Amino acid sequence: MTTGDALRVSLCLLTALGCGSTQATGEMPGMDGGGVDQGPDPVEDAGVDDMDGSDMDAVEPVDELLAMIDRSVDPSWVYAFEGARFVPPEGRTLLVLGQTLGGIDEHVESFPDQPIPGGWAAYWGIPSMDGVDSTATNETGSSHNHQELVERFPNTVLQSGLWMVGTWDVARRTADGEFDQVVRDFSTWAKTTGRPIYLRIGYEFDGPHNELEPADYIAAYRRIVDVTREEDVENVAFVWHSYAAPPFGGRDISAWWPGTDYVDWVAVSLFAQGYSRTPNRFVDAVFQLARDEAKPVMIAEASPINGIGAAGTAAWDTWFANVFSLAYARNVKAISIINENWERFTVPGVDWSDARLQNNALISEAFFAETNQDRYLKQSDTLFEQLGYAP
Repeated sequence: MTTGDALRVSLCLLTALGCGSTQATGEMPGMDGGGVDQGPDPVEDAGVDDMDGSDMDAVEPVDELLAMIDRSVDPSWVYAFEGARFVPPEGRTLLVLGQTLGGIDEHVESFPDQPIPGGWAAYWGIPSMDGVDSTATNETGSSHNHQELVERFPNTVLQSGLWMVGTWDVARRTADGEFDQVVRDFSTWAKTTGRPIYLRIGYEFDGPHNELEPADYIAAYRRIVDVTREEDVENVAFVWHSYAAPPFGGRDISAWWPGTDYVDWVAVSLFAQGYSRTPNRFVDAVFQLARDEAKPVMIAEASPINGIGAAGTAAWDTWFANVFSLAYARNVKAISIINENWERFTVPGVDWSDARLQNNALISEAFFAETNQDRYLKQSDTLFEQLGYAP
């Protein structure tokens, strides 16, 4: 296999999920009992025989589900942000959904009477603009196209996951300038969109599956930021996004920190981690670093990977209530929910379940009852103003 072929295959596998959650071994962290510290076992804690809630005796009303969210805010997590672009006002949180064109289509079709979120998530890879200005479809049938989202959804933002790994020397080649023209092309395109773009550079940089050496990642990250700035791009915020699970090489996440002047937002993934009411030590470390650096926090990728069944409320009880509570407690300024059927993706080691809101009428009703509150920024003709962006 040539290096180019390997890159294409990796993009097919990793961007099929967006989160890039297969390790180099092909095994899922936290899904095989491999010692990943992601909190208590979700099935055991749910108090049900299976995660679709089919053995539960009764369905709880929406108000009882909403009451499970702890909306108290820890004042120690309310601090002034420094050098951050496109941050919602105090007491507000940007709502983003995604992450594939098919998943977005299904969401809109399933909930035609619900507001459009404040933004959509999409993915691409540093070797080319595929998935940005044209549709990139991988071998699973999963597609991404930033430009299509721009055209379809005015008055929304883009949350853009930029794939960049250590494997095949991708990060080193990025740092050496091999992909400078791609970054310049992205910059030119970004300026045409007339909206904020939250660019997650080398998302989940600390994940073992990405094999990113800290020095290589930092050099590549800075190169991308420097080239983008050279192009006078004013509508891109740079996001530093942690895997929030046992890191590559056992290092502290600070080893990958590119410097406060290069970061607008700090971001975290919440998959299996969301099944614990208390953040695990890896999630907590991300929040602590963000506070130390005075940066806002984005939950950049989040999904109840054990699925949302047609009956019962197990997914809400054991995941949604936890994630929303954490967002309140830690003053999270943006949250991106992945509304996808993970069973469609044939990636080795990935055995996640169908996690679409449309599977369960009660859970989806509770989700919208929560996110339709004024706290959550959604599509509107005042959204950009609230984010401090003037097209």
